[in-house]
Amino acid sequence: MLAGCGTQHTGAVGPRNVGPTAGSPRQRAEADAARIIASFPRPPGAVRTGLIASLTVPGEGPAATPDIVTATQWWRAPGRPQAVLAWVRAHVPAGFTLGGYGSGSYDPSPSVALPESWTDEFQLATVPEVLTERWLVVLVVPDGDQTAIRVDAQVVWLPARPAAERIPADARVVTITPLFGYQADKKLERLDPVVTVTNPARVARIARVIDGLALFPAGEFSCPADFGAEMMLTFTTGPAGPVVARATAEYGGCGVVSLSIGGRSMPALSDYTDSGQQVQQEVLTIAGVRWPYPLGSPPGSGR
Repeated sequence: MLAGCGTQHTGAVGPRNVGPTAGSPRQRAEADAARIIASFPRPPGAVRTGLIASLTVPGEGPAATPDIVTATQWWRAPGRPQAVLAWVRAHVPAGFTLGGYGSGSYDPSPSVALPESWTDEFQLATVPEVLTERWLVVLVVPDGDQTAIRVDAQVVWLPARPAAERIPADARVVTITPLFGYQADKKLERLDPVVTVTNPARVARIARVIDGLALFPAGEFSCPADFGAEMMLTFTTGPAGPVVARATAEYGGCGVVSLSIGGRSMPALSDYTDSGQQVQQEVLTIAGVRWPYPLGSPPGSGR
């Protein structure tokens, strides 16, 4: 793990790079990881090696999900680590953007600690509804008078969700309701009204946003504070029709989206979309409305 200052993976995306277009989501992720690792720009004089014992884990990641493909290479190159990494940063192929970096101590195990390490994380744009994270992670450490390099490609795919877990095709209206939580500013609640969307194209786009969300990963997580603020989306067959689906997206906590179809609870979803926006903001943008009162802000932060 990398300790010290730096940035973490974010939801931002770089220039569009569509990646492999054939096969299942997993097969496309495998092909994409192979292509990403092959695109690593080799520093002058670099020699590929087998496993370097001091570099047994990546400098960052991978994401905590079973739906991920990783590919790893090890290299040695002449020069000091910071100079080698600067060369790599200047020569990454088009389409990659710097999405994170860090420096500090590298601790591959409790009994081993290297004094200094540096990591750059380069990202490619997502492939909507297929590949949700695409990273090239480069870790460098001193190795005598050379630099040891670990390169990881990390690609997360979106499992195909069965039709039973998608918004039904007969959804014709969606009602967007703000749920203010237990520390809301009562004076500002009136700024965020309930919105009903009846335009068929907009309703379909909102449904596709929900259908495109990734499953929330399994496991235990330490989450930020949750004050109960949420957005609720109620899909019906018409202005007075029955409810066919309901999604509730929390602003705080781990950003979980709860979904029910026909009254039955579905697996939890993550609230970040392919665009990198939270689902709430993307829904409001599609609906053509704005809520001035920021539901997810800490109490007392104002508008």
